[in-house]
Amino acid sequence: MRAVLMREQGGPEVLKVEEVPVPERKTGEVLIRTEAIGVPYYEIQQRSGALPAGELPAVFGHEAAGTVAEADDAALVGRRVVAMSMAGGAYAELFVAPREDTFPIPDDLDAVNAVAAAVPASIALALVRTAKLAKGETVLIEAGGGAIGGYLARFAADQRIIVTTGAGKAASVEHLNPDLVLDHDDPGWRAKLPDGIDVVFAAIGGPETTELLDRMTPGRGRILVYGLLSGALPSITAADLLPRGLTMTGFGGMGFIADVRAARPPALDRVAGGLRTAIDRTYPLDEVAKAHQRVESREVSGKVVLLP
Repeated sequence: MRAVLMREQGGPEVLKVEEVPVPERKTGEVLIRTEAIGVPYYEIQQRSGALPAGELPAVFGHEAAGTVAEADDAALVGRRVVAMSMAGGAYAELFVAPREDTFPIPDDLDAVNAVAAAVPASIALALVRTAKLAKGETVLIEAGGGAIGGYLARFAADQRIIVTTGAGKAASVEHLNPDLVLDHDDPGWRAKLPDGIDVVFAAIGGPETTELLDRMTPGRGRILVYGLLSGALPSITAADLLPRGLTMTGFGGMGFIADVRAARPPALDRVAGGLRTAIDRTYPLDEVAKAHQRVESREVSGKVVLLP
């Protein structure tokens, strides 16, 4: 089968389409004939060396949608599904994923929209559920032009929404109907925030995150940290939070994974029901390097998808 093999970490050119054996399915796994493959930002970090990539060489990628070719349960064969695997292997014509991370695609949703929505929409829904948003609260969504940020804005539509996006990209978030858009490439953007922010969905990180605290509602403000676009953790301590009565929750580990899994079916149902899908553009598998360059450029507005 054709697949994207990575032999070493580096620039987009390290991703090569090659002929490789069909992966062997084990008990508890499903074999999927892929129709669409997601390209999330964390894969850019794995490819470049900013994050570990596991043992190499290996078929790259973690998210795909398609049709089940083999499974322990014969009733699954022929079903349209979207699946994830932290073991990799998704950038290929055939992909093996754990059964527990394989979800049916609603009838009214195609494979491209399913893989574009599955991870970001379910992460966003899990974050919103955890935040316990109340109608009328003021919400700051960092990186609102990204896939997760876009769904956060959609799921928080009853709130006053402030979004950040990159320089010159304000038009890319207009469809989210934000109350305020700030350029997070401007080092002084946090000083332009109004007071009374109730919830921060923090995707940027870095020591500058502390500048948000004095803008937050004392005794009620919540910070939910789920991304590190700056490459550094927020340098917030209990001494920063306690005097203000604020809380901060970090999203990672098995507990967060369980929350995201639980949110995936309702998130896909909402997308199938008409919620706008955030797709930036699609590329054929042979143009995987261009797809990575697109995501790495930070010019994307939504998900980049590969077509095998």
